[in-house]
Amino acid sequence: MELTNHIHGANVHKWMVAAAVVILCCIPFFRSYNLRDRPLGEDEIYWIGQAYYFHLAFEERDWSHPDWQLLPARENPALGKYVIGLGLRLDGLSVTTPDWLGVFYVIARDRPNAWGEGIARQERQAVVDRMDASTREQAVKQNRFEYPVGYATTARAIMLVFGAISIVSLFGLASLYMNLTSAFLAALLFSLHPAVVSAYTQVGVDILAIAFSLLAVICFVLTERRAWRMNSHPRLCRGLICIGGGLSLALAVGSKINAVTVGFLGATICLQFIASFLRHKSEDANNSLKSMIALIVISLVIFVGSNPGNFPNPLKGIHALYADQQRSLEVQKNIPAIRQPLRSLKERLQAVTDLTAFNPVIFLLVAGAFFFQIFAACKSGNPFPVIALWWLISIVAVTAWIPFARARYALPVIAPSIILICGGIERLYQAGASKMATRGKYP
Repeated sequence: MELTNHIHGANVHKWMVAAAVVILCCIPFFRSYNLRDRPLGEDEIYWIGQAYYFHLAFEERDWSHPDWQLLPARENPALGKYVIGLGLRLDGLSVTTPDWLGVFYVIARDRPNAWGEGIARQERQAVVDRMDASTREQAVKQNRFEYPVGYATTARAIMLVFGAISIVSLFGLASLYMNLTSAFLAALLFSLHPAVVSAYTQVGVDILAIAFSLLAVICFVLTERRAWRMNSHPRLCRGLICIGGGLSLALAVGSKINAVTVGFLGATICLQFIASFLRHKSEDANNSLKSMIALIVISLVIFVGSNPGNFPNPLKGIHALYADQQRSLEVQKNIPAIRQPLRSLKERLQAVTDLTAFNPVIFLLVAGAFFFQIFAACKSGNPFPVIALWWLISIVAVTAWIPFARARYALPVIAPSIILICGGIERLYQAGASKMATRGKYP
């Protein structure tokens, strides 16, 4: 009888998980339905245009083309461009010229200081010069850009797919720390957060970076918990976690540089494993450390090898990627009435608070959940929890860097914040229920 009840309970749990996944996957598509026919924004034109580099890399297989030296190729990592290009290609579409990128700069040209001065202006003019003459004339003189509607539809569908992946990934990650109901609540809050909604309803690389970041963190947690010990093929399981985590981490940072917060998290976990191994000299700690190092090495190899700009000197290429992006941000800071740059630490922290938690009180509750986890870990002598470390690293990194109060720049903080607050709510509920039960038993 007990065995029958156990099997029935397991089946119910599986059906509940399946139902939760289906509901969560549907949310991005419902949220985007009313926006499906809107014209492409200029940032969307830019990111569809970036698929041109997928065409050069994989369709033409030309990794030495002069267009790899254009500003759009240098100021963002390559892997996110490849994902968008692959998605378009699967629908029979391909961006075969720099016209889309040139149109983006033409749109911005008439704004004061939008092209910057000197070298910055020359870099943007070089992209416009590479446009097809008739397309350039139409964009410059008639302020028009004609494109097949399929590009907009397919590119936005790619964002929705990765929106669903990110939401389900957060549900999976949260379920490693809390019960099914709390994990579903966390995923639901995440799916409805305005910054996340904006990311999966507009063409860009932000939702790609978040989806791959969540998948990477899941692999970090599985490594921390040595999940391979529960598998009948531990070496195969460990290898898959390393490869999956390394690929996910590379794709996260290779989509958006601010996803490097997950890379910092991986490095911090590595240091924890080193400390654990030196303290205990255990085989488990040694296996975890080797797995984490392998994961990070795999991610570095993929990230470096994906971009022709990283050769022949990878360190110089990676530094140039960061420097070019910062130069572009400096140009944007001088565009009046378009963006207000954040100058002081107070302004940046206030922006992160408003963009992630909407209210200082909610932000303080998240911080309280973080300190509770840290206190509990210190009291028990356990390593710091992965989610708490992720939140701390994201808060510090994003606050130190965020250039404008734009929702997409705060995205790395949102996922760990929601998991922390939902975990805290669950613990408070359990503590309250336990006290109620105790009072009922011992009046």
